[in-house]
Amino acid sequence: MASQAEIINELNASTDRESKAAASVNPKVGRVTMAFRLTVVPSVCFFKTYISRGGPRGGASAFQDAVNAWAGAFLTEAKLYELTFADTAKAIAESRDFG
Repeated sequence: MASQAEIINELNASTDRESKAAASVNPKVGRVTMAFRLTVVPSVCFFKTYISRGGPRGGASAFQDAVNAWAGAFLTEAKLYELTFADTAKAIAESRDFG
């Protein structure tokens, strides 16, 4: 069984790959579109997973799987938002001041 740190590192690497692939496909995305994707894509992923796992008949495990799928989709979209709209100049200036 993998440790919690290994699982977190694997999830981080996976969402990094997915968000960079999505950013390379469509680099010119507006803020409204990104806000829409940040809210709708994880929600659709949640309901799709919940229904495919049996919905209310699937019990707590179906709900837990759906929440985990929602979290993964949200992390991917959040990283895509960060890649698209991050102000790297400010971060670089602050890191120079820190040293």
